[in-house]
Amino acid sequence: MTITRAQALFAGRWEYRVALVGLACASAVWGWSYIAVVWLLPEMGAASMVAVRFLAAGAILVLLRPRAVFSLGRRAALAGAAPGLCLGLATLLQTEGQRYLSASQSGFLASLFVVLTPLVAWAAFRVRVTPAVGAAVIVATAGLAVISFNGVSVGIGSWLTLAGALGYAVQMVLLSQFGDRRAVYGMTAVQLLAAGLIASVGLLRSGPDLPESASGWAWLGYLTVMATLFMYGVQTWAQARVPAAATAVVMACEPLFVSLFSFLIGSPPGTRTLVGGAFIVAAMYLVLRPAKTPAPAAAATP
Repeated sequence: MTITRAQALFAGRWEYRVALVGLACASAVWGWSYIAVVWLLPEMGAASMVAVRFLAAGAILVLLRPRAVFSLGRRAALAGAAPGLCLGLATLLQTEGQRYLSASQSGFLASLFVVLTPLVAWAAFRVRVTPAVGAAVIVATAGLAVISFNGVSVGIGSWLTLAGALGYAVQMVLLSQFGDRRAVYGMTAVQLLAAGLIASVGLLRSGPDLPESASGWAWLGYLTVMATLFMYGVQTWAQARVPAAATAVVMACEPLFVSLFSFLIGSPPGTRTLVGGAFIVAAMYLVLRPAKTPAPAAAATP
């Protein structure tokens, strides 16, 4: 069977759009995670929360498919470990910052990776963004500012969360540069274990603290399984197909989901949230079409 140029191009664009939908779903799950973290922080320290959720998620993946992890080559293992170290440090910094900020403030500052990601990609790898994605970055940033900029005060929580945003930007760039479509499962496991190990350094003296209530264990289970195991697997798969800057634009809808879930628990969104959300939706539309690149040459398959 021969794959024509048109078929190859259609398949590439279909995968690109499916990857964007997957990233949007991950943003929704992580948006609810902001609320879960706020409820769980009184029972667990930031380092314990990050270390336990990532180590447990990584261990589950290893137990389910050990060969997919242990058969990773050196390059794929490093391509999973490096983003994992950035992810663990970023999540630790952001979680600690949430002690001093509201969920909406934390969501806005953490989502500034939408600006930092294309800057990091250019500085480290000289990756240029297309005009459409560049415009989307500006529009998404404007939407984030409209939603909650005036509610952010400069303090230790702000600086911790901004440092976390930089860590997320580096993680996204590394995944897009070195992600391997053939080793998504193993890379995800290595990434989660590396993130958990870097967070557990802060527990060497005191040891981990665990939830004291049934609801606390339930929220920890949600963070471990849904927000970590599944969604970082989705991100690793998607970023092998989507550039880092476009990924950052889609992830910018996270604060929008935070506001939506806050509304569902009794805090209605204001006009600013609705207007800012419209900006973010417009930015996502701008990245729906992948950059026009030459299609692969026709190939023969059995």
